[in-house]
Amino acid sequence: MRSIILAMLIFPAAMHCATEAYAADRIDRLISNLGHPLWTARRDAAQRIADSKDTSGTAVPALIRALADVSVEVRRASVQALAAVGQESEQAVAGLVTALSDEDWVVRRQAALSFGALQPTSSTAVPAIRTVLSSETTDIRTAAALALSSLAPASAQALPELEVALASDSWQLRAAAAHAIGALGEEASSSLPALANALRDRDWGVTEQVIEALSRIGKPAVPILIEALQDDNLIARWGAVRALGHIGSASIDAVSALAGVLQDESLQVRWASARSLWAIGPTAATATPYLVESLTDKDWVVRWAAARAIGAVASEAHLALTVPALANALTDRDSRVCEAAAFALEQMGVMAEAALPALSRAVSAEQDSAAQTGTCQVIDVGPAIEELLMNTGWTVRWAAVRALGVVGKGNQNALPSLSLALIDEEWQVRGVAALAIGQFGSASTSGARSALADKLRDENAAVRKAAAIALGEIGLPARSSIASLRVAAGDDSAAVRESAAEAIGKILVEQKGELE
Repeated sequence: MRSIILAMLIFPAAMHCATEAYAADRIDRLISNLGHPLWTARRDAAQRIADSKDTSGTAVPALIRALADVSVEVRRASVQALAAVGQESEQAVAGLVTALSDEDWVVRRQAALSFGALQPTSSTAVPAIRTVLSSETTDIRTAAALALSSLAPASAQALPELEVALASDSWQLRAAAAHAIGALGEEASSSLPALANALRDRDWGVTEQVIEALSRIGKPAVPILIEALQDDNLIARWGAVRALGHIGSASIDAVSALAGVLQDESLQVRWASARSLWAIGPTAATATPYLVESLTDKDWVVRWAAARAIGAVASEAHLALTVPALANALTDRDSRVCEAAAFALEQMGVMAEAALPALSRAVSAEQDSAAQTGTCQVIDVGPAIEELLMNTGWTVRWAAVRALGVVGKGNQNALPSLSLALIDEEWQVRGVAALAIGQFGSASTSGARSALADKLRDENAAVRKAAAIALGEIGLPARSSIASLRVAAGDDSAAVRESAAEAIGKILVEQKGELE
């Protein structure tokens, strides 16, 4: 028995040793193959080393030598292998720095991206990359800037070189430098003047990276962005507005300046300003009068953004101004603005109760009235798209029903229009109307409950399901609909059957509680 126990203990240990020996032997053979006469064999050896996930560092010296191989395929595979197995090796860092100067752009890019995986110490990587960043070759400098993007916060040492790169003739280098500066976040605050100047860049790709960098720096960038809002350069103003929006609520000091550029001569700037105020949210409430004025802008996209922004910044102090303005926007000549006004009122909730009549009109309007009055039409797209999207105005009715259900929750004056929406020709409108009525619960009227029960026989399964859910939400007051719900429990649609059964259960539980 003792010998059996000893054998059981020794055998796993022996297997473990054998496995380790096999793995070591396999790595040794792969390292040897890095010197094979055939380039395909050398490439395959590098790829297999990468797949081995061996982090002992044994293969690193050989892989570094392979970075000088005459075959670009071998060099590419070797860079990938260094990233995979050199995570604990200082030598691997040095090898990747060398690879940043390779004549092949794929090798340079792979090396640059590999620094993030290795996470080397700043004492080893950043000083060496700064030297590469001073190269006379633009492509090599670009690879170095890209490498620094993953080395924050140590890469702050290279800010002087990165700022110089922002003025390069190469847009790729300028974009990579902006990206690397942005990766530092607030640590890059000293580079704000250089970034502000780069906002004027003539290349879209660079501008996007500069905006991202300013956004990541955050609040320290706000003062210089406010100044940029007055720049003569359109791209600079547009970029500054967008960056302030990305910074969000921390841009509160820019609210007044953003409100001012709502009147900018550029459509892009006006639209972006409304979007940024929308992003800043409730703390931008002081801009409300300017946003209301923008509801009359000549361009629909500005009116749309202004409506959504009003909903986001809404405060009780401005209700007398915002609610009538949004109610009027429900009849805008472009249906997308009408929808935005409805969404804004929905976001304001019961604060916008004064808009109930306007919402009711939007819900119950004749479906061809838009064509007669010229309101709520998509007027700046092709005929085919117009017909496909919303030339009947149904999406406006859908948005108005949603808003009516939230703004008028508990107010029975909203129920007649919601009940009327249950017979709309579009199933999406009928469905959301059913769910809105369900939110009234015990405050619903018998007429509304009866209309819901009728919708259990609607031609569309989604509407039938919505009606069942709504009756369940209403609960005990909907007990007269139990017979209809039991019929719906045998519906062809599983979703309808489940919702009907659940509604019946809710009603019966409440009924039992009342009897007790």
